[in-house]
Amino acid sequence: MRALALVLLVCVFALAADSPFVGTWTMNKSKSKIDPNGPALDSLSSEFMQDGATLKLIVIANGTKNPEVILDGKEHQMVAGNTAARLGSTHYMATVNGKTIQTVFKKDGKTVGTRKTSLSADGKSFTSVTNGTLPDGKKVHSILVMDKQ
Repeated sequence: MRALALVLLVCVFALAADSPFVGTWTMNKSKSKIDPNGPALDSLSSEFMQDGATLKLIVIANGTKNPEVILDGKEHQMVAGNTAARLGSTHYMATVNGKTIQTVFKKDGKTVGTRKTSLSADGKSFTSVTNGTLPDGKKVHSILVMDKQ
């Protein structure tokens, strides 16, 4: 019985542990490859916060704070002012799986873009690869490298 209680306790602590993405990150512009069809990015910072089992994100792009994004595996409405809305997306769904975040951007129920965010082995940086189609039909492919602060 003690062994079972110990296992359950360890599982509770594991579920309560913060995501390795929690913290503040800034764009490493020299390592990033920003598609000219996408939004111009002179500066970018991301702050990930843990709220229970939910990961939340606030992005500041070129000095402008974007609305909070919820990363919980459920579909959410895209809020006006979000830089990802440039894809013409109206909804997003982000799923966190350990050191990877998969995001799907949708409009009218159809996928218009994807983003895969992968944490480095040492946890000091992450890379986000975004692919999508803009409302005018142009393709966009950007690679952002973010360093932990």
